[in-house]
Amino acid sequence: MDIHYVINIFLTLSVHNQTLITMKKLYLFLGLVLVYSILAVAMNEKISRDKLEGKWNVKVTDAPYGYQDYVVDIKEDNGEYKADIFFVDSNNKISDQALTLLNGKLTGSVYVDNEKVDLSIWEEKSVVQGSANSSSTGTLSLTFTRSKD
Repeated sequence: MDIHYVINIFLTLSVHNQTLITMKKLYLFLGLVLVYSILAVAMNEKISRDKLEGKWNVKVTDAPYGYQDYVVDIKEDNGEYKADIFFVDSNNKISDQALTLLNGKLTGSVYVDNEKVDLSIWEEKSVVQGSANSSSTGTLSLTFTRSKD
């Protein structure tokens, strides 16, 4: 057997082993990225119950006069969310308004003066935020602060 032949076989096996090791490292890295991505998506789909439940003072700065201040009490029971909405200026209340967890946001619709208003509430960077959308006012931002009551 020729020495060059043996050296070529050895080098070929060595390169093949290095390729296998590199491929294993790549697959391990991609696997970790996939697991991290799945966990990140799953965590973003979950709104922190402890942060969201309870009473909130809600301010809608661009809303018409009389529709700017609310107190919202959010409750969760077995994965179902409901809210009591108290209109501060008019002293009216909507009780047990159903909210649905969808794409990491609580969403629902309420009727205010016979107009449908679509609500969306979410937590971003440890801050609870929201939006209200209706045909007459468009999309308005909601500012949530924890109620002291």
